[in-house]
Amino acid sequence: MCGGSDGRILKELECLDLETNQWKALESMKSRREEHGLTTGFDKKIYAIGGFNGKSCLRTVERYDPSKNQWEEVAPMNTSRRSLSAITLPNGIYVLGGYDGEFYLNTVERYDITTNQWFPIKSFKQARCTMACVGDSRFIYILGGYDDKPLNSVERYDVVKDEWMCMRDMKNKRFMHAACMM
Repeated sequence: MCGGSDGRILKELECLDLETNQWKALESMKSRREEHGLTTGFDKKIYAIGGFNGKSCLRTVERYDPSKNQWEEVAPMNTSRRSLSAITLPNGIYVLGGYDGEFYLNTVERYDITTNQWFPIKSFKQARCTMACVGDSRFIYILGGYDDKPLNSVERYDVVKDEWMCMRDMKNKRFMHAACMM
């Protein structure tokens, strides 16, 4: 569990030890953040991406190394965003959509772990935040979300072809939901 809010914005990182069934505190992030993205990179490190610190949307990114119990800052995203989605694919970490404090976003960035750089990726069609995101080694799917109203649209990004495609809409409009891929 990383960051979030209990009425105040947190920076703590906690881990449930499945063998002892006990929660333990680990090194806290450098910045307080909620509404951030969190994903594990192929380097087996945890990335806390963007979010909101109570005053502004963040473009900062922190990386946690479990072997050292230590956070370090890495290259910031090109765009400040909160309520975003983050997903790791074999070629990097993708951040999608969100809210920059003024506008809902349809922009996408990919982080290259080996070069510590962010690259813009083709934007999707419908700006949105608080959407669900799932993927595999080739496709990223974004489902629903919010853009001044709840959405039921679904889009798919093809990593190989670098193109977005509209999929069949969900039956219900929804945001702040979760999805998984089986």
